[in-house]
Amino acid sequence: MGGGSNLLLQSRIEGRLLHIGIEGISVTQVGEDKHLVRVGAGENWHKFVMHTLKASIGGLENLALIPGNVGGAPYQNIGAYGRELSELVHTVEVFDLATKEIRVLSNEECQFSYRESVFRTKVVSNVIITHVTFLLGRLPLMTEYRDVRETLSGYSSEEIDHDLIAETVIDIRQSKLPDLDEFPNVGSFFKNPTLSKEEYDRLRGKIDIVGFSQGESIRVPAARLIDAQKWKGKQVGNVLVWYRQPLVLVNCGGASAAEFLDVAARVSDDVERHYDIRLVLEPVIMGSDR
Repeated sequence: MGGGSNLLLQSRIEGRLLHIGIEGISVTQVGEDKHLVRVGAGENWHKFVMHTLKASIGGLENLALIPGNVGGAPYQNIGAYGRELSELVHTVEVFDLATKEIRVLSNEECQFSYRESVFRTKVVSNVIITHVTFLLGRLPLMTEYRDVRETLSGYSSEEIDHDLIAETVIDIRQSKLPDLDEFPNVGSFFKNPTLSKEEYDRLRGKIDIVGFSQGESIRVPAARLIDAQKWKGKQVGNVLVWYRQPLVLVNCGGASAAEFLDVAARVSDDVERHYDIRLVLEPVIMGSDR
């Protein structure tokens, strides 16, 4: 495990648990405003993002303030505010537990998709991510996400840069998401559903919802479906559905993994009954109750 920010730990963990603490950041310029940045899997993600911006290297600004460590980022292909990590990863270095060798996987070999990668499959699940190399500086600024676009509407195009986008994203996240030190949580508990055009049309007949094109599919916000069923701000036992962002389930004190899974199942069942869409959990569930 790295930062543990996307792990739901059950009462019993069998075997030996390793905490990855590999640090170090190295930068190689490979062209005008293009950089290969290699970073240890144990580096804090947000501190790494701010390190690149301080070095005038753009690209990661939309992913500022995401909790966790660098090694977990490609594992679940983190994304936020219009940018996904898969657009920025060059290679991922892993230690193969079977062969005891270091392997280097290209972006294509990582098989990235929405909140997924080859590391979450049985294909290469027996590896430990040690380093990630990013190719930064080649992509245009991303300001199309609604909250970001609205916040930056008062600025001219000349004023908008990587640093301003990072500041904007940080402000938005702090206004919507609970402080981890005060309200323990594992971030987004549900993935946004991906629908066919026919499924999306049927859904729009039941609820006013905006979809985002993903190739031939359409992704819809799970938060809208959860909010429509009035789960936002509802507390069940020791688990609270966060009142500003219903994708987040908060531990109000002493909640077990079983309590979290129970609330998540209730939310998913409710959404499925009304919209015929089953929400998929985003965090990794580790261990067992037995």
